[in-house]
Amino acid sequence: MKMKWLYPAALLLWLVLCALIGVAFASRAVHQAESELERVTGRLAEDIAQRLNATEAQLDSYAGFSTFGQHHGELTEHSLLLRQFKRHRAIVLGLRVRRVNEDERAAFERELSARRGRPVAIHGYDPGRQPPRFTLEGGGYYPVVSMMPAGELPPPFSPALGMDVSRVDFLYDALRQSQRRELPALSRPFALGDGRLGYLIIRPADEFVLQPAPALLPDRQFVALVLRVDDLLPRPLNLPPGMRVQLWHQRYGQQDPQGRFLDTGRVARGPFETLLFPSLELSRSTGGSTPSLMLKVSWQLGWAQIGLFEWLVMALLALVLLAVLLFGVNNLLRCHVDRVAREQELFHLANHDALTGLANRNLFEDRLQHAIRRVRRNGKRLALLLLDMDRFKPVNDTYGHAAGDRVLQLIAARLNEVLRGEDTVARLGGDEFVVLLEDVDADADVAQVLERLQLALQEPYDIDGGTVTLGVSIGTAFYPHDGDSIEELLAVADRTMYSAKQRAAER
Repeated sequence: MKMKWLYPAALLLWLVLCALIGVAFASRAVHQAESELERVTGRLAEDIAQRLNATEAQLDSYAGFSTFGQHHGELTEHSLLLRQFKRHRAIVLGLRVRRVNEDERAAFERELSARRGRPVAIHGYDPGRQPPRFTLEGGGYYPVVSMMPAGELPPPFSPALGMDVSRVDFLYDALRQSQRRELPALSRPFALGDGRLGYLIIRPADEFVLQPAPALLPDRQFVALVLRVDDLLPRPLNLPPGMRVQLWHQRYGQQDPQGRFLDTGRVARGPFETLLFPSLELSRSTGGSTPSLMLKVSWQLGWAQIGLFEWLVMALLALVLLAVLLFGVNNLLRCHVDRVAREQELFHLANHDALTGLANRNLFEDRLQHAIRRVRRNGKRLALLLLDMDRFKPVNDTYGHAAGDRVLQLIAARLNEVLRGEDTVARLGGDEFVVLLEDVDADADVAQVLERLQLALQEPYDIDGGTVTLGVSIGTAFYPHDGDSIEELLAVADRTMYSAKQRAAER
């Protein structure tokens, strides 16, 4: 195991665990957001339905008042409507529409002109440019016979009076839906005079609600209210960041701007948040007695979904994990260092002399074997020096074995000072040492080493307040000249060493 990768591995593991913690908290936040989205969508759909039901109740009252007003005058009808409009501030105006056949047109226009005191004719929304858009069953028209703005007395004349609803596609579409279902129907949104959006809700008058009418009746009447779109939802919406509310007519597509009632609450998210967090969507059909609106609430989640408490908990868990991992890594490293130290200590004890710290016979033979292999490859020579200290036994006899051990340690220190770092020095036993010289170019180099060794080892040794002087006998052997194996080289070096010892004794 490469221990240098332990800390990066622990850091990577910590990052993975932190990511898993973040995913767990994010999943919890997403689950809470889904519940919140369902709650908000349900609340908005219910609120829209309640508002439209209240509008339909106003429309029912308007239908009754309009029937009452036909018998007691329009001012009475309007006074009754004013009390209803004050309770429903979203109402812009009320309309009464009547079916007029082609053969009734002249009489209808005379009646309406007489009532208003000015000429009134059935006309389109823009008679100069907009022809009728539909061919009605059996012919005929649907003119506006009464228009009452909320909060104002009806003017004696209004351009909207006599306007043929069948020439305005989205108004006639709502009228047809109301006629077929015998229930209130909504138009798509359209622009009001003040620039805001409004919509129309229309239904058959009360006198004909209970009559089966598979076809349009000649005297069929409708009542309608025009309301502001922005009152469909409560203000303010108080939407969470990233939430978007869309409301459109079911007869139009979501992407069709003509059918769009509301599109609010858009909050831009960064690309990183969009990548990390999901987008939730929930759609629901809503409306009054006949649901005709589609509500869609979408929510692009982001960092805001994770609250301060969750961030603190995640930070605490990350710190605890980091502390646990660091503690484990440090313990593992300490165990590894202790094991390596013990192995090195055991290796040193097994391959070094306990007294002098020099290599022992096992280590020396191993290094000699490796050196022989290298010499065989590069073609160079190596030299083996066998050293035996002269007059060492009297030191033990005179000063004791402790002094003898001290002298051996001093000898080892001098050998290390004289020789190169790449040379190997070993103690074979007693006062016998061996030196391995690698990459020998010439015999003269070995002779220089022998001379330095003799000078260094023959210097006096200070022990117990006195000095002793020793001699040294050195034998040499060269590879491959004197042998090809370790035993042969040691035997040659041993013979030359004894020869040197005899020559020294003869002198």
